[in-house]
Amino acid sequence: MSAFAAAESFLAPVLQRESIVKLRGKSVVEIIASSSALDSKSYQSLRSAVVGKAATLLIDIHSSLITSQNAQLTHDILYTSSNRRVIDGLLDLISLEGIYPNLFSGVGVPIERRVKSVLQGRTAVNITGNGNGHDTDQDLLLLIVTQLNSIVMSGGKGLYNALQDRTLVDLIAARSQMAFSPAQNNFSSSHAKALQALLDVIPLSILFPILTSLLHPASPFWLRNPISTNLSLLPLRPNGVGNTIEFIASAVPQNSAQTEQRSAMVLSLDTLNHASRVLSSVPSTMTADSYFAALAPQLLALLDEEDTDLKRAASYIIGNGILGRRIYGAPGHAGWRAFVQPIFDTLSPKLLTTSAPESPQSDITCEVVKTNVNIQQAVSRLAAIILLHPNPGLVKRLMVPLLLPIWSIISNTKASKSEKSVYIKVLSLLYTYLKVSGGVTGLTILSDNLLWDGGQQWKFVLNKSDHIEIHRCSTESFQEIDAASLMETISARVELFINVVSDTASGTDIGLVFLHVLKKWLFGLESKQTPYGIGFHGDEHSFQRLEYAKLTQEMLRRYKDDIAAKPQNLLKVVQQVLDGFIAGSTGSERSQNGLQQPSIASLGYIVGPNSGPDPRTEEEEEALELVSTSLNLLNALFSSSDMEPAPSTVAALRALHGSISNVLSRSSLPRSLLSSASIASSLISAIISSPTPVGASAQTTSPHATALATQATALQNLASPLPPIRAEGLSSLSALIASSSTVLDIPSTTILLLSLLQDDDEYIYLAAIKALEVLSDKHSKTVLRTLMERYIDREEEGGLDVRLRIGEALRAITTALGTSLTAQSATLLGEGLISVAGRRGRRPKAAETRRKGKLTQENQKKEAEKDWDGPVPQNSDDDDEDEVATRIADVLSGWEGQDGEEDVRIRTSALSILGVSIEGNIAAFSSALVSASIDLCIAVLKIETTEEKAILRRSAALLLMSLVRALDKADDQGHRLGFGFAEEGLLEVSEVLGYLRDMERDEIVKGHEREVIEGLANWRAKKLIGTNSIVGRGIELGMNARLRGLDAGLDSGGRARPRIEEIE
Repeated sequence: MSAFAAAESFLAPVLQRESIVKLRGKSVVEIIASSSALDSKSYQSLRSAVVGKAATLLIDIHSSLITSQNAQLTHDILYTSSNRRVIDGLLDLISLEGIYPNLFSGVGVPIERRVKSVLQGRTAVNITGNGNGHDTDQDLLLLIVTQLNSIVMSGGKGLYNALQDRTLVDLIAARSQMAFSPAQNNFSSSHAKALQALLDVIPLSILFPILTSLLHPASPFWLRNPISTNLSLLPLRPNGVGNTIEFIASAVPQNSAQTEQRSAMVLSLDTLNHASRVLSSVPSTMTADSYFAALAPQLLALLDEEDTDLKRAASYIIGNGILGRRIYGAPGHAGWRAFVQPIFDTLSPKLLTTSAPESPQSDITCEVVKTNVNIQQAVSRLAAIILLHPNPGLVKRLMVPLLLPIWSIISNTKASKSEKSVYIKVLSLLYTYLKVSGGVTGLTILSDNLLWDGGQQWKFVLNKSDHIEIHRCSTESFQEIDAASLMETISARVELFINVVSDTASGTDIGLVFLHVLKKWLFGLESKQTPYGIGFHGDEHSFQRLEYAKLTQEMLRRYKDDIAAKPQNLLKVVQQVLDGFIAGSTGSERSQNGLQQPSIASLGYIVGPNSGPDPRTEEEEEALELVSTSLNLLNALFSSSDMEPAPSTVAALRALHGSISNVLSRSSLPRSLLSSASIASSLISAIISSPTPVGASAQTTSPHATALATQATALQNLASPLPPIRAEGLSSLSALIASSSTVLDIPSTTILLLSLLQDDDEYIYLAAIKALEVLSDKHSKTVLRTLMERYIDREEEGGLDVRLRIGEALRAITTALGTSLTAQSATLLGEGLISVAGRRGRRPKAAETRRKGKLTQENQKKEAEKDWDGPVPQNSDDDDEDEVATRIADVLSGWEGQDGEEDVRIRTSALSILGVSIEGNIAAFSSALVSASIDLCIAVLKIETTEEKAILRRSAALLLMSLVRALDKADDQGHRLGFGFAEEGLLEVSEVLGYLRDMERDEIVKGHEREVIEGLANWRAKKLIGTNSIVGRGIELGMNARLRGLDAGLDSGGRARPRIEEIE
C-alpha cells in the first residue's frame, strides 16, 4: 500500500532511537523537515507544513483501507505492532504539533494525562496554550479538524479505532474551542452543529470518559457549561442510563475486597450514590417533566432486567435519588408521574366513565383492561423499588394507596400455580409494609376490606389459564355471585388474614386489631355502601357482619393469650354493651348504641338459635343477642387463659361483675343468656379473688417490658430475607443500643452485629458498622476484644471479605473513640494489629484452598488443551489488553500471599487501622508498641518491594505520617508522652526513609515518604526552637517566640523559655 509506505518513510527519522541519537537537541518538526521534501509555501510555518503533510498521509491511508479488497493487508496495518506504530506516530504528530499548540489555555486534556507519544524527540506542546489565540494557526487547526472529522464519520471503518484510542479527545477539544470560544466569532454556530454531529456518532462508552476528561480546574468557563450540558444529556440516549452506571462504577474507587471482581461491574454504595446524584439532576436545558419522561423508560426497563446489579442500581436511583427528593418525588410531581403513576394506573385503574362493550350475540359483558403481563410487570417493578433498598418512608408512600389491590392479588393468586412468582412478590410487599410502617393501621384496613377485589366497574380475576387479570364489567355482571361461593371466599380470606397477622403483628398489635374487629361486629357498620367490588342478592351488610363474626371467632381462638395479656380494651367494650342493655331495659327508651340495620337477628344461626316462638320485639331480641355474644366472648377468653390482672384490670373486672349481677337480676331472660352471665360472673369472681399478686402483670407495661418487646421484634425482623425489614430490625436494635437498654447482652449483641457484617446488602452491613460504633462508645473493651478475635481469626473460620469488613468496623470505632481509647484497649489493638500486619502470620487452611484451586485450574487447562490439540486460542487480538489482564492477574495472585502467608489486603488493613488508632490517641500506646510499629513500617518499606506489595508500602508510609502528626499534635497540646525519639533515632529514620524514597518505584509511596521526611524535619525543628509556627521547610518565629540571648517579641512576658540544644 503506497500511502502507508510513504507514511513509514516520512516518520522513519522520529520512530527510530538510533536516528534520534545522531540528531539530539532538534525538535520532531526539524528532524522530519530535514529529511522530507515539503511544500512549505502553502503553510504559515514549517511546523504547519509538517503537520499538514502528516494529515494528508493519514487521510490517504484511511481512504486506502476503506477501498482495499485485501483484508489481510488491512489487518496487518491496523493490528501489527510495528505498522500500528506508524499510524500512532501520525496521530501523535498531528495532536502534539498541530492541535495542542493551537488550543487556548485550559482547553484539552492535560498533557501528562494524555497517552504517551511514540515519537522520539522534542515536540512543541504547550498545554497552557497562548492564552489569547493571537499567535495560533487557526487555519491549520481547521484543516486538521476537518480531516479527522471525516475519519470519525466513516462509520467505524478504516482508521477510526486508531484515532479513537489516541486523538479523539483532542479532536473534540478543538471542535469545542471553535464552537464556544468567545474569540471564534466567525462560523461558531456551524462549528457547534458539527460538534453535535460528531458527538452523536461516538459510542457512549467512549464519550463519557472523553467529556469528563475535558472538565478540570484549568478549563475555561466558556467551555465548562456546554461540556457539562452535553454530559448531562448523555443518559437520555439509547442505553444511556446503563452506560452512565457502568462509567461511574469504573470511575469510583473500590475497596480492596472489590478489586477481586474487576472483571465484572462493581456497584458499591458509593457508586450507587454517585449514579443517583447524576441521574436525578435535571439538565438546565430541560424541564423536570420532560427529563424524567425521557429517562423513565430506561430506568423502568432496568427494573425488568435479570441482571441483579443493574436492577439494584435502577431501584436505588428511582427510590432514593428521584422519589426520595420532595421536589421530584412528592405525589403529583414530575418524578412521581414518571415512575409511580404508571404502576398505580396498572394496579388501580382510574374509574372508567365509559360503559363496558356488550355484544348482542354473546352474554359476555366484560373486557380485559389490564393483562397478566401488565400486572406482572407492575408488581415486579414495585417490588424492585421497595424491596431492593431499605427506605421506610418510600414504602409507606407507595403501599398505602395500593394496599387493597395488593391484598386482592394475594387473595386471588394464593392457590394459583401459574402466578407463584407474583404471589411471592406481592406477599413480600405486604409483609414489608406491615412490618416497616403499616402495623395496626394496615391490618385494620385489610380487616374492613377482606373481600375487596376491585372498583365499581373493574375487578381482579383469574382467567381460564389461571392468570391474574383486571376486567372491566357492566354493573349487572357483579350481581351473579351466589351466597355459597361467597361463604367460601370469606373463609379463605379470613384464614389468609390470620396468617398475615401471625407473621407481621406483635402481641399488642394483635389485641388492637381484635378490638377493632370486635367493635365492627358488635356495633355494626358505619356505612351502608359495600366497599368491595362483589355483588350478590340479599343484604350486603349481613354478609359483611358475617365476615367480622368469623374473623372475631378465629382471632379469639388463635390469639387468646395475646388478647388476655391486655384485656382492658375488651372489658371496656363488654361494659359498654352491658350498660346499654341495662339502660334500655330499665327506661322507656331503648338504647340503640351502635346498633344498625340490617338486624343482627339475621345472623342468629352464628350464636345459636333460640327454640320455640319468640314473643319479643326485634329490638329486644337484638339487644339480648348482643349481650349473649359479649358474655360468651368473655367466657371463652377467661376460661382458656391464665390471667394475672394488673390493678387497673381488677377495677374494670369489679365494675363488670356488678353489671353482670344487674343483668342476672332481670326477669324473663333466655336460658342461654342466664347461663352465660352466670359463668362469666363465676369466672370474674375467681380472678378477682385469686391469690396472684395484683401487680404481677404490671411489669408488662414497664419500660423494661417495652424494651424486651422491641428487642424481640428487632430480632424477628433481622431474620427476614427482605432487606427493608432487616433494616428496620437493625434500626430498632440500634435505638436500644443508643439508649443503653438493660435488656441487651453486650457480647451476644456484638456477635449478632458481627454476623450482620456478612449481609449481602451493603446498606445493612454499613448500618451494622455504625451500630458497632455506638456500642463501642459504651462498651469499648468488650466490643474491641470480640472484633479483634474475629479479625485475627487464628482458626481461619472467616473469609477475606468478612475480615475486611471487620477491619472497616475497627477503623470506624477507633476513629470515633479518638482520645477516649484507653491504654488497655490500645495494647489489645496494637499487639493484634502488629501481629496481623507482620510477615509471621500463617494461614495453612487458606494456602491449602488456594493450592486446590490452582490444581483444578491446571487440570481444566490441560483438558481444554487436549480437546483443542494444542494451546487454547484466545478471543482477544489486542496484545496490550492481554498484557494488562496478565498484569492484573499477577497482582491479584500476589495479594493472596505465598506459602501460607497472610493476605496482603488484610495486612494493609491492619496498618491502616493502627495508623488511625495512634493518630487518635498516641498517649494510650506504650513506647514499646510505638517502636514496634515504626520497626514494622521500616521493614515493610525495605523488604516488601514487589509491585503487588505497593498497597502495603503505601499503608506503612501512611502509618509513619500518622505517627508524626500524632507527635506534633501532642506537643501542640502540651502532652508529655513519656517517650520520644532520641536524636540518633530520628536521624536514622529520616536517613532510611530518604534512601528508600530514592529506591522506590511506586510514585504514591515515594510521595508519602517525602511527606514523612518533611514532617519529621519540621517536628524536630519545633522541638528544638519551641515554636508551633512551622510552615513547609522553613520556620516562622512569630512575634512572641523567644530565643536565648535574643528577644524577638514585643511582650517580655509569655510562656517558659524553650530548651536550647547544641546542633552542628
